[in-house]
Amino acid sequence: MPGRQQEPLLRVSSFVVLIAGREIGFAEVGRLTSETDLEDPRDLRAHRFPTVVLRRALTTSKELYDWRRSIVEGKDDRRDVTIRQLSAPGGDIVNSWKLVRAWPCRWSGPALDAMSAAIAFEELELSFDDLVWMARDKPDTGG
Repeated sequence: MPGRQQEPLLRVSSFVVLIAGREIGFAEVGRLTSETDLEDPRDLRAHRFPTVVLRRALTTSKELYDWRRSIVEGKDDRRDVTIRQLSAPGGDIVNSWKLVRAWPCRWSGPALDAMSAAIAFEELELSFDDLVWMARDKPDTGG
């Protein structure tokens, strides 16, 4: 019986994030999760998608903050967010997930400390309607 070929182990350090089809650089993407509440009766079980936190170095761009402000001001500004895992920096897409109809439920700016030389970060926490693991052979525009 021939041996099973091992699939390559995938690293977590190479990824691309697209918000409404536009690539935005992030340093970190929180864990993607789909869960079911087992406390409910089987036919009434609720399926949930906990929020995902995106973290990046702070720049002078207010783009993410402005998206959050539009939500605070009552606008229904939901966007599809695509997270693409790459084989290596600039490499092939090995996995891709879509956060369907995502919206920022929290934006956080940096904690400031005059005694530190650390990089300032901002975080965007996203709530979304569905989590879809995209097929590798299906092209996705990220929108």
